[in-house]
Amino acid sequence: MAYEGAPAGGAKVEFGPAPASFPLEPFHTGDRDPQTLSDRGLCFHLSDTLIDLTGPERVYSSRVIQQVTGSDGLQPSASVEISFNPSHERLVVHAVRVWRDGAVREAGVPQAFELLRRELNLERAVYDGRLTAHMIIPDVRVGDVVETAYSTIGDNPALRDAFSAGFRLQWGSPTIRTRCRVRAPATRDLSWKAWGGAPDPRVTLEDGVRELEWTVDDAPPQRFEPDTPHAHIGFQYVLVADRLEWRQVSDLFRDAYAVPSSLPDDLAAEIDAIAAAHPSPEARIAEGLRFVQGALRYHSIGIGEGGYKPRSIETIWATRYGDCKDASRLLTAVLQRLGVDAAPALVNTHAGAGLSETLPTATAFDHCIVRARIGDRRFWLDGTMRVQVGGLDRLWQPPDHWALPLVEGARLEPMNEPVLETVFDQTERWTFAKRAGAAASLEIETTHAGWRADEMRRWRDNDGLATLARRMREGLEGQYGQATELAPMEWQDDRDRNVIRMIERYQVDRPFVPGDRKDLVRFESRDDVFGPNLRTPETVGRASPLALGLPRRVRSRRLLTFPVKTQIAPWSLREEGPGMTGISRLSWADGRTAELVTELEVREREIPAAKAPLYFAFARKVMGYNGLSVVLPVRNGRLVSPNSGGTTWVSWAVVIGLGLLFAAFRYLAALG
Repeated sequence: MAYEGAPAGGAKVEFGPAPASFPLEPFHTGDRDPQTLSDRGLCFHLSDTLIDLTGPERVYSSRVIQQVTGSDGLQPSASVEISFNPSHERLVVHAVRVWRDGAVREAGVPQAFELLRRELNLERAVYDGRLTAHMIIPDVRVGDVVETAYSTIGDNPALRDAFSAGFRLQWGSPTIRTRCRVRAPATRDLSWKAWGGAPDPRVTLEDGVRELEWTVDDAPPQRFEPDTPHAHIGFQYVLVADRLEWRQVSDLFRDAYAVPSSLPDDLAAEIDAIAAAHPSPEARIAEGLRFVQGALRYHSIGIGEGGYKPRSIETIWATRYGDCKDASRLLTAVLQRLGVDAAPALVNTHAGAGLSETLPTATAFDHCIVRARIGDRRFWLDGTMRVQVGGLDRLWQPPDHWALPLVEGARLEPMNEPVLETVFDQTERWTFAKRAGAAASLEIETTHAGWRADEMRRWRDNDGLATLARRMREGLEGQYGQATELAPMEWQDDRDRNVIRMIERYQVDRPFVPGDRKDLVRFESRDDVFGPNLRTPETVGRASPLALGLPRRVRSRRLLTFPVKTQIAPWSLREEGPGMTGISRLSWADGRTAELVTELEVREREIPAAKAPLYFAFARKVMGYNGLSVVLPVRNGRLVSPNSGGTTWVSWAVVIGLGLLFAAFRYLAALG
């Protein structure tokens, strides 16, 4: 969402020449053909970046040159958008030029720019106060070369001059040249780390200034692959930063989170009531967490230093809202008053296990939680989550691999690995009538546990049980047609164990569909185990790791009672895949009642690219046993046994279309 408004603090777009260290020299493409290097109507000639740390203010300069090679490139090339934070940055535009037939036109004039406040995370109640300088370049045509250059000057004072910056050297579109530089006093101790085959820097030293330069020509476009872990950097990338240790990063923020010596009287009284009702430290931690989760509404104002520092306890408590920093500061205060060893802790929700392999920097984190300790046991608590239930041993904890507690002498600490548990366990009981066109009765009993129970509880609290039941019924009807509820959905919530049990009862009007011949009908079971959980499309030569999601066990049991005997051979499959196991088992009680059990256990959170072929082979194998299709003959409108009239039965893996979509709906809708 974008809207116009008065820029904070009288911010404006300034115009001026580029810094002497960032000359806007002509760039020549050589003998390259821009048309063959274009993507969606654009060919990128140059991406040039410089960060200058030698002056009294930090200067970030950027220059992009692109050529319009097709009509699809007209709109993006003509739109200039530069984002900056007016609380500590100034924007200076150096050039907005259009080159055509050897002549140049300067389009970057003050009246062409508008300042927009665009809160990109407004729907998540996150406000950062950034502004966007926006202009549309007039009269851009196919064949034009468009050049933009600007600098932002300043840095967030909350970081206390701690420097870190990431440079991307490879893009999703072909780029003829990418150049990134850092200039700093020779006395400033910088370190850097490269990923994706990025080259070593060219290092020069002149007049007490050290310059690091990375230049890449004609890098192939980055290849995006679905379900790649967020932490994986599959392109050429360089991180440059001041040489720090993790304890120094902790020290940058530790004082801002300190718990005051006294708390507001009403807050202190509520905490003391928790202490009186819950003498054990385990119960106090769980109740203290629930208290903060229930008291605060998530709302983040990250303007200026607010992006890195929490507000005061008094303000947080008085407003009853806050972001992760505020919630962690309040939760730390609550737990400490309850006699618990607690401290805020910084985490990165995307970097995953790779956080321990990167450089210690002040910008290495995107979230704040709390570490609580009882003896040698550590518990990681997120005050911004919806109110969690259960004892401390049943509370779902953030799975972010590494955390940096804001304590003296801090170091990165490994977080608890997620517990492998059965988060989804469903039993369907079908009873079919003798007549082919008659309704069948269906009972569905589903148990959700752990993090999945938390998500189902959130769904019910937000939409109500009636809406949840309606959506479940509509999903069922997506495969089987009209279904009538025989009784309201039952909802049984064991909050101590964090387990939810749901029971649905339906009359399914027409469970059978016409077969390949007029005298045949078919029933197809659905797949709510393999299909919804093994969704990564198969590709050849995958180069990226593959994310499998949280460790979990998902199980379904189908009991199908037919009015006539069938002749489907039983089977039992147990297939091992990379970090997972699949089970499919079909058995018969008496020739009329079949039991189909499918189960998937995922033990790893991701697998390397080298194991991707094993994953795809595993998925193909278990999808061959993911459901049951029963074809029965019909005589005078009634079902008959396949052996009574010479008609054969068929069974095979079935749920590829509507069944899979329906199962995925029911399974994934619970995740919100």
